[in-house]
Amino acid sequence: MVFKKIETQNLPDIHSEGHLYEHEETGAQVLYLANDDTNKSFTIGFKTPPYNDNGIAHILEHSVLNGSKKYPSKEPFVELIKGSLNTFVNAMTFSDKTIYPVASTNEKDFGHLMGVYLDAVFQPKLYQDPQILAQEGWHYHLENEADDLIYKGVVYNEMKGAAASPERQLYDHVAAQLYPNTVYSHNSGGDPKAIPTLTQEEFITFHQMYYHPSNSLTIVYGDLNITKLFDSLEEYFTGMGKQEETVDLSIEPSQPKESVYTDTYSITVGDDPTGKDYLALGWHGALPDETLDIFGLEVLDEILFGNNQSPLKKALLDADIGGDIDSDVSDIGYPTAFLIMAKYSSADKMPQFKQVVEDTLTELVEKGIKKDLIQAALNKITFQTREAAISEDNPRGVIYAIQTLNTWLYGKDPFVNLQFNHYLEELAKKVDEGYFEDLIKRKFLNNDVFTQVILKAEPGKSDKLETETLKKLQEYKGNISDEERTEIIKETQALIERQGTPDSPEDLAKIPTLKREDLTTEEQDYPIEESVFNEDTSFYHTEQFTSGIDYINLYFDIKDFKADEYSLLGYFSHLLGKLATEKYDEADLQTEMDTHTGGIYGSVAVYEDKEGNVKPYFKLSGKALAASLEDLVGLMKEIMLHTQFDKKAELLKITQRLLSNFEQKINFSSHAIVANRALSQVKPAVKISESINGIDQFNYLKVVRDELKSDSIELNDKLTQLLTKLLNKRRLHVLYTGGADRKDKVKDVLISAFASLQSEPLGEAVTYKAGTKQNEAYVTAQDVNYVGLGSDATGTLDYTGMSLVLSTAFRFDYLWNEIRVKGGAYGSLYQHNRTGSLALGSYRDPNIGKTLAVYKNMPTYVKELTLSESELLKYIIGSLSPLEQPKSAESKGLTAFNRLKRNITKEDIIQLKEEILATDSDKLSALHDGFTKVIDAGSVVVIGNKAQIENEKDLFDKIYDLY
Repeated sequence: MVFKKIETQNLPDIHSEGHLYEHEETGAQVLYLANDDTNKSFTIGFKTPPYNDNGIAHILEHSVLNGSKKYPSKEPFVELIKGSLNTFVNAMTFSDKTIYPVASTNEKDFGHLMGVYLDAVFQPKLYQDPQILAQEGWHYHLENEADDLIYKGVVYNEMKGAAASPERQLYDHVAAQLYPNTVYSHNSGGDPKAIPTLTQEEFITFHQMYYHPSNSLTIVYGDLNITKLFDSLEEYFTGMGKQEETVDLSIEPSQPKESVYTDTYSITVGDDPTGKDYLALGWHGALPDETLDIFGLEVLDEILFGNNQSPLKKALLDADIGGDIDSDVSDIGYPTAFLIMAKYSSADKMPQFKQVVEDTLTELVEKGIKKDLIQAALNKITFQTREAAISEDNPRGVIYAIQTLNTWLYGKDPFVNLQFNHYLEELAKKVDEGYFEDLIKRKFLNNDVFTQVILKAEPGKSDKLETETLKKLQEYKGNISDEERTEIIKETQALIERQGTPDSPEDLAKIPTLKREDLTTEEQDYPIEESVFNEDTSFYHTEQFTSGIDYINLYFDIKDFKADEYSLLGYFSHLLGKLATEKYDEADLQTEMDTHTGGIYGSVAVYEDKEGNVKPYFKLSGKALAASLEDLVGLMKEIMLHTQFDKKAELLKITQRLLSNFEQKINFSSHAIVANRALSQVKPAVKISESINGIDQFNYLKVVRDELKSDSIELNDKLTQLLTKLLNKRRLHVLYTGGADRKDKVKDVLISAFASLQSEPLGEAVTYKAGTKQNEAYVTAQDVNYVGLGSDATGTLDYTGMSLVLSTAFRFDYLWNEIRVKGGAYGSLYQHNRTGSLALGSYRDPNIGKTLAVYKNMPTYVKELTLSESELLKYIIGSLSPLEQPKSAESKGLTAFNRLKRNITKEDIIQLKEEILATDSDKLSALHDGFTKVIDAGSVVVIGNKAQIENEKDLFDKIYDLY
């Protein structure tokens, strides 16, 4: 047998049986997690240790997907997605490994995905085509002699965006200080300063060395044919031989040379740097075979930092070490590290930071950690792992593959991280033996592998570096010969020509795709049963198998709340469960929630139906095991009815945390922020959402923070009045997701719990308005931009199956090629939904005006769109794919409720699928006129680099500093 089985293990925690195989010729190992899950997944991974900061592993991850021997088109990866019903397709670079995971519920589709990925990783075109490295990594870009010479490349711009995050910089510095002279001291994603040093020769050598079967690990999951899998692998393994040397990623941690490492990060020019430094303490935590300690550190992290009342986080916040405190059990790679981060701090607080940590940890060891804190943390993590094992929102097989590689990559047991209940139970047994106190001593107090990192805020740093880079490039341009400049122009134009040249029909035909007969318009039903709850309110039940978990959502109708109340509502939603109540102080409340529930949290839900009616609700969500129903409902009642808002210090801590979270969102999700901001100017429902969680909410939080630092008590009064207004029986609706045998009991418990609420008629429903329509730019300390456009397509471009096919064409053809391939941005966003909202956004984009020109040219693309039958079929399949994604039990319940509130039926979804299947090319091009009107009527919002925004200031009505 070519693949011999070497081990089998029962894995009840993930409802699977694990079979470990080895390929006899190459030594490549394959892990099969067998079960009856129809959402099959395939992941192949390679050890890819970086040798410097040039990003070679990351750029290679991008580049292998740019054509291969069997599939020579420029981007078979993109072509494949167009014609796939995948539930997951991606590629990921970690500090020391690169993985290629795919998942699908369709067996034929699963085989296609796996086949294209295998050919990509083992037989890529990059050997013969240096333009792939130029496009995905970096190249000198000079279109004309008179232009400035610049660097351009997808990963180059991606990492310029990533490098703007001070959190990311802290993590990188801590890893480099803890593990110097190892692969973990390098930035595997790539440092923008080092990326332009990467050569084609290095690129090929790296692939030859690491993309070999002997260096591969493959994980497959689900209800699949293992024989077919082995046949697919064998095609690429046979004849490759066995590499003599294995890649050894093991290291021996040693004490860092520098006790304190200091660097700076960029804030906007003119921004006051006071109180904006970042501090970090980092310890080496564990090695891969210290499994119990790794689980122990996860629990200890929850004990010490799980919420603002956790002992170490509270001590640091009370000592004013930072406006926000964060922590992480960081999977560096072979080593696991533990980090504590203080944000909004100052460099001179580092000695106090270190002292508070040492003093608090010493006291916890000497006095012992409270047993209820440990139990609450164990319960919380146990609930999370149990729920994750039944979730379908993310392909479980991909998650398990990553967990498996955390040990298997280093030659350790691949099964240990899939047997989490065993380790959590063992930790519970060791509580009385002082295990966690001993862990603190071993991993923190008596650990010499420790570092301190300071990141000082430096106004305009990124602009200075960008100016220096541009200056050096112009000096280089001036110093090279005329022939060399001509060659750069020639190479630039050749790359542009390549990017603009369509693949041949013959090459495209080689990429496997599903057929029309593989498609269906069937739609799963999400039934929802409605009964009376209180006067004028309803109890909704969605029957689902939830593995013994009750999901309860309380919906308070707020249709009579004015628009200017929503910023306060958004803020209020984050306070519930974090402040003291009449019965519990903050710490006891957190312990009770962690002990008895899977979490209780507030939010604001805004629904818009097909007729444009806005239906807003304040929502309190909770979940718990069935045995803890009374505890769950009791806590939800206590939180909703009796939260206290009089402790300004606690409110300030929460506010700082919310500001910190939004600032991280700016670094990683600004494409969504600008898209929603633009939409808020044309759609009333989105304007409400903008007040709740967008830039409006961010600006509101800054005002709240300043008020909390003053003597004002106005905020307490406003919050108390808001709560009083909410607490009305005639507002309260309930959604319960769980078994039919429990619905009556759940309903009775809830009716009893909230019987004391007042019962007053609601006010008249408010008619909400969109925001002020204007083109806006927001300056932030990044070298890249996020370019958004939002428009209301209602009555101009109908949301139909045909418009969804057009959306797919935009995402995977026009925008992909123009924004990413040619423009050099990392990616783009296009959304058109049933309410008429149409939004565009670019991600980590070196351009502003050019990207807006791409948006403006979209109607021309539509007008000239002519698709062959095979091209059209791909877009049809790609349009059906998002409608076929598996859902968890909780998601099914929420989907049923959402559809009800939006007046969407199962038949509407079936009709949408039928329209997708009926789409033809002529009908798509006929959408040109409507699309022209929609784009012309759009609002533009940009978050980005100050210099680039100033250069294009005529595009904007208003320019703001974001911070």
